[in-house]
Amino acid sequence: MSRRTLNSIPGFANDVGFYLDGMEEVRDQLREAIEGMSEDQISRPAIAGAHSIAALVLHIGEAEWWWIQSILSGHEVDDKIRNSPYWDVLKDPAGFSERNYSAEFCLNEIEKIRQQTLATLASFNDSQLDRMFSYTRNGEKYDLNLRWILHHLIDHEAQHKGQILMLKRLSKEL
Repeated sequence: MSRRTLNSIPGFANDVGFYLDGMEEVRDQLREAIEGMSEDQISRPAIAGAHSIAALVLHIGEAEWWWIQSILSGHEVDDKIRNSPYWDVLKDPAGFSERNYSAEFCLNEIEKIRQQTLATLASFNDSQLDRMFSYTRNGEKYDLNLRWILHHLIDHEAQHKGQILMLKRLSKEL
């Protein structure tokens, strides 16, 4: 019998650790999906107008950085972040594909972001899962708690992992 469980990651508050284990489960699946893909497979859009797999992987990192470092920690998006390989990768699909990032490069970039996430979340306790965080976008204010943010990051990565798997299959058929 195969058994699958989520366990709280040691070194973190119990419930925070469960969310992080869920994030790691999806990340392991993403790694497995793209490891060993060629630069051409990962950098070239499978169909016209689609994002490349590399862009989607880096977008996952961009979203994680923004939610954890910007919203939770209050870091501003400065020129260093704007010029990073993962920032605004979905804005120009054709231009992005010319960068020819490898699967290894993309995985390393999002791993650096994950390490920042872990360092940030190490200081949170379970009672802070319901702590509210706010931001304003396009004139509309949003209030959300840490529990929602962590759930959203799991869901966001899982959805893009599904896109990536579909694009991987399409690239093999072309």
